[in-house]
Amino acid sequence: MVTHTLDLAPITYDQDVLCVTTVLPSYLFVFHLNRILGLSLTRSREDLLGNTATKTFAVYEYTCDVMQQSWRVVENKHIATETTVGGGLFNETEKQTLLFAQLTQADLLVCAHELTEEMIQKIKSIGRVISCYQLPKQLNYIKEKLTF
Repeated sequence: MVTHTLDLAPITYDQDVLCVTTVLPSYLFVFHLNRILGLSLTRSREDLLGNTATKTFAVYEYTCDVMQQSWRVVENKHIATETTVGGGLFNETEKQTLLFAQLTQADLLVCAHELTEEMIQKIKSIGRVISCYQLPKQLNYIKEKLTF
């Protein structure tokens, strides 16, 4: 007698995630990304909340039903200026908060389905992009948090 079993494999997230290090503000990076790849990324109405409810991270999205593409750019760093009290050398200091503490070098995360090497090279060609690399395999659980 033949028996059938149902194999419930864990969900695999088929999106590719690029970690981008740049000195550009996120809106300017998205402007260049739209221009070189012919996208229409726009700022989402809702930002991502970090570990503390006071820090938010901007999200830019683009979905094309015809081409079956979806793109998302998420800020990984939030820099806030805090006024220091006391006789220090500087009146203000910058405090950096990360969305994903494991990605200390990544300023932005670019999420898309089926990124080609040509697209990655175009992203690397944006002026002031310091580095662009795929999310390391041991951090694949981050893809789950970027799927919303």
